Amino acid sequence: MIRHRQLADDGLTGLELVILLVVFVCITVILLVCISGGDPDDLVRSFPGGLVADSIYISGDNIQLTGNVYGFPSLSRTHDTTPVLIRHEDPGRLGVVRLAVSLFMGDTGAIDMDRVRVQWDREAGNEVISRTTSATLVCPNWTISGKYNMLPGRTADSDDWLEPGEQFEITLCPREGVSPYGAFTLMFSPDGVAMPLKVSRIVPFHIQPVMNLG
Repeated sequence: MIRHRQLADDGLTGLELVILLVVFVCITVILLVCISGGDPDDLVRSFPGGLVADSIYISGDNIQLTGNVYGFPSLSRTHDTTPVLIRHEDPGRLGVVRLAVSLFMGDTGAIDMDRVRVQWDREAGNEVISRTTSATLVCPNWTISGKYNMLPGRTADSDDWLEPGEQFEITLCPREGVSPYGAFTLMFSPDGVAMPLKVSRIVPFHIQPVMNLG
């Protein structure tokens, strides 16, 4: 009996194991933060092609459409606060599209919008639309025209990583507009293993200043 009690006393209790685990995790996090220069975000964002970044994509970064898609005539104008410049205007065609995207509910990672590939497909062909950070959207291009947080009382941060709870408004325009009854498809393909977002719409028979495409 005495020998059995001595062995039990020499072993670690469950509480002691938990304490040791917490201490180990804390020390690991502190060391990683120090290596990254003091910014915890750099643990992920300073290694876009490495194991850490890839694990974020695998953890569930899938982009989705939030709300409706809106279309506008192929005319140079200011959409909310985003000036759009179209070199070859045609009021009889749809030439500008605006939509909002977010992560799937429950996703815990982030999507680097700088590395999202945007493709515009229609019957006449397809084209890859590049991103611009200029204050004026010169077609063909796309831009982040707004950033919002879906939780009351909070605001989206200033970086271009689409994170949980955030919603990015995208304004884009192709090289050539689409005629009434014409169809187009937008494909947003994030870097990594995230599923692409496919948005297909048909242009209304009458081109109006603002068109809710559903």
